[in-house]
Amino acid sequence: MRIAHLSDIHLGYRAYSKVNQFGQNQREADVMESFRDALRKALRAEPDLVVITGDLFHTVRPSNTSLLNAYQVLRQFQERRRGAPLIIIAGNHETPRSAESVCILALFSHLPGVSVVYADIEVISLNQLGVSITCIPSRGVQEIERRLLAPDPNARVNLLLLHGILEGVTQFALENPISRSRVLREEWDYIALGDYHMFTQVAPNAYYAGATEFTSPNLWEEAGKPKGFILYDTDSRHAEFVEVRTRKVYDLLPIDARDLTQVEINQAIQERAEKVDLRGAIVRQRIFNILPEQRSGIDGALIRELRAQALHYHLDMRLPRAWGVSSQGSDSPSEATEMRLTLADEWRLFAKEYPLPADIEREMFIEAGARMLSEVGEE
Repeated sequence: MRIAHLSDIHLGYRAYSKVNQFGQNQREADVMESFRDALRKALRAEPDLVVITGDLFHTVRPSNTSLLNAYQVLRQFQERRRGAPLIIIAGNHETPRSAESVCILALFSHLPGVSVVYADIEVISLNQLGVSITCIPSRGVQEIERRLLAPDPNARVNLLLLHGILEGVTQFALENPISRSRVLREEWDYIALGDYHMFTQVAPNAYYAGATEFTSPNLWEEAGKPKGFILYDTDSRHAEFVEVRTRKVYDLLPIDARDLTQVEINQAIQERAEKVDLRGAIVRQRIFNILPEQRSGIDGALIRELRAQALHYHLDMRLPRAWGVSSQGSDSPSEATEMRLTLADEWRLFAKEYPLPADIEREMFIEAGARMLSEVGEE
């Protein structure tokens, strides 16, 4: 059977201050358009089953616009599929803190062919396809250690859907990573994973589909990486990554300001900007080892021109020292990057460990603080 595996859509995500002709935040509109593109391409592939492994929405309470658009798009999608199965599990972004609160995803269970799992681990049987699907939404992750996850021997195809970060996938996991040994078993015909925003294979039969747009707190780590979804064939165990259209994100080559004049710094800024199509793009230009007297010589007219072309142009200027560590002895900006953290970087490290009230979503808390600090740094 053929499966279309989407994940981490993050409808309702907003960033920067620019709006489109309808007054909607441009990034929010971008995220919805990428989702539409993914559904169009999935529809053309005619999969037997479509799964969305969490974070369809960016927040627990999405705006009316995001909710209405999502409902209309998925209703049309299911009508064209004639009610073929679509399974959605909840991610951490849309899961209420209180178990007594109903997840907004429950609304979509009224659409033809749609099943939603947002609380505990649940097994869904699609008898018409001979498929057993073990679904582990974000809230169900806590059950993994005390529950045996095993395929159904009577099913023709066994699938496992999970929203969470496995051990070894990333060093920046906000919560304790999930033990690979509890999840990864070759007996599963396919393990569809969500929560990590880059397309990643973690086992012969296990994949993160990645996000459909650039919505991570630190999107620069993903610059240049394609976004999309997976088409998986359980018979051949072949995975095909299908790229979707997104707004361009560029993390330009850093500038080392040591021994550069103000004129040379401005020339380097312009030369790097000319190497990409800046129009409507999201761009970061880092400058390392820049002194206050050099910073004062940055061409304001040039920066305004670049920001007028781009959707967002972030000039990230870093002093030679951070956290009391000297940059001397480092031969290149990349070698000392970890020692020269921006305020936003320092904030992420601090906020990752800071105790929060139970009703505060940590990832959203970190993202909001980092975004504000980045914006302050540009002024």
